Amino acid sequence: MNYEKFMTALVEVYGVYNSPILEKLTFKYIKERWRESELDDVFKRLILVKSAKFKTPPDPAELEELFFAKSEKDYEAEALGWWSMITRTGNSLDDVIISDIRAQSAIEDMGGWALFCQRNPENEHFHQAKFIKWFIMYSQHKPEREMQILIGDSVKRKTPLMFGDKEKCRQFLQLTGHNPSQVLKIADQITKEMRV
Repeated sequence: MNYEKFMTALVEVYGVYNSPILEKLTFKYIKERWRESELDDVFKRLILVKSAKFKTPPDPAELEELFFAKSEKDYEAEALGWWSMITRTGNSLDDVIISDIRAQSAIEDMGGWALFCQRNPENEHFHQAKFIKWFIMYSQHKPEREMQILIGDSVKRKTPLMFGDKEKCRQFLQLTGHNPSQVLKIADQITKEMRV
């Protein structure tokens, strides 16, 4: 089945789209998500999960939800992977960059990097459960935050530890122009000028 036949089949089974723009967006979405060789299987699965009695063809959001949505168990497994990676490396003195905004946000909500590292080992299960809860929440509702360097307790700035996608972390460092020695020089210069 090619893309045009797929769209024709959708209209035959579910009825016409209410908007030509929505139909074009759906067509574009389908072309970006699946190869033509996959469309027969996609259509068969769609027929099984979406009843034709509703007479509304699927839009991109519905297709995304039907075919690619993750369950809470999937997010929990992902959170455990991040927990394992983050808790193995680093200490409260380090500055860190985490390539996943959900993991970063969960740590920020736990008090930031320094407090996260200083958690009580006797309550590790409680802290892990809290991290997972926030990670799942941020997986389902993307946080309105941006990637940033989480600052540790050290007064000496150095290159942050990088968790997750190292290339993404490096690009972030380049974009922000993070240069610990340069930042300290600028701070020293500002304080000198303030004294004058």
